[in-house]
Amino acid sequence: MPQRKTWPSVLFLYHERRLSRIDHTRAFGFHIGIWWHNHTRLVAFLQSIAEIKEPGNLIDSELTHDSCWDMARMQLSCREETEYFDIPRGRIVWDTVHQSGVLYHGNATPPTVFRELARLFRLPRWDARLDVHYLTGEALEAFYSID
Repeated sequence: MPQRKTWPSVLFLYHERRLSRIDHTRAFGFHIGIWWHNHTRLVAFLQSIAEIKEPGNLIDSELTHDSCWDMARMQLSCREETEYFDIPRGRIVWDTVHQSGVLYHGNATPPTVFRELARLFRLPRWDARLDVHYLTGEALEAFYSID
């Protein structure tokens, strides 16, 4: 049986408008949020869907990549001049209609990261979707050069 690739992870939990570093997802239920990964580490910022009070078909987190970047950058060992959009990243939302997570990602995220994110965010079912907001490198440059 082939060995499963796991990613060393750093997790932060967003609860009552505060971020705290956690060792694992102790809370019950599903989570939404944002994440980054590089070749050595996965950094995720989770928020329980139970905290979201606004109804809708897609439940999204209040977390933003630009507001969490300084914490993530340190965990990813990025230089200070590195921008949050230079590193592969994405967002996870909860689809209330299909009762599943939606994992939005860019062009540089391998399927092994999808599986690890689903585990960390405690998603029983999920769908990975490429989103142009999360493109990096040449794919991002090509997207913006389209006339």
